[in-house]
Amino acid sequence: MNAILVPVESSAKASAAAQRGIAHCLHSLATVHLLNVQRPFPRHISRFFSNQELQRFHQEAGMSVLAPAIRALDAAGVPHLDHVVVGQPARAIVEFAARKQCDDILLDEAPGGFMSILHASLSSQVRHLMRAAAAAAAAGPTGTR
Repeated sequence: MNAILVPVESSAKASAAAQRGIAHCLHSLATVHLLNVQRPFPRHISRFFSNQELQRFHQEAGMSVLAPAIRALDAAGVPHLDHVVVGQPARAIVEFAARKQCDDILLDEAPGGFMSILHASLSSQVRHLMRAAAAAAAAGPTGTR
C-alpha cells in the first residue's frame, strides 16, 4: 500500500488538502498521512512554559488545524494517520516524508518561474528542498557521480 503525505497549513486550507488526498486515493490504495507543522515559540516566550505544556499546546493547535481534513477523510472512508510536528515547515515536511517513506507529497499548486521566487510559498520551499535532496542523492556520497 502506498503512503502519501498531505501537509495542512491552516484549517482554512484543510478541506482542500483532504480533497487532494481523497482524489489521489480514488486512483490507488494509499494511506494518507495528514501533517501539520507548528512553528516553535521564540525562546523569550517558551522559557516561561514547561516542555510538556509546549508540546500539549502544539498538539492541540495542530489537531484543530487538521480537524476539517480528518472529518472529510473519515466521511470518504479514506484511511489516514494524523501527525503534528514542531519545526520549520518546509524542512519538517521533507524530513517527515523521508522518515515515513511517503511515495507522494500532495501540495498546493505553486506559481512557477519568477512568481515562485516572489511568492515563497510553502509548496515552493518544499519542492526546492526535494530537488536539492534528489540532486545530492544523485551526486553520491563524495559529491561526484
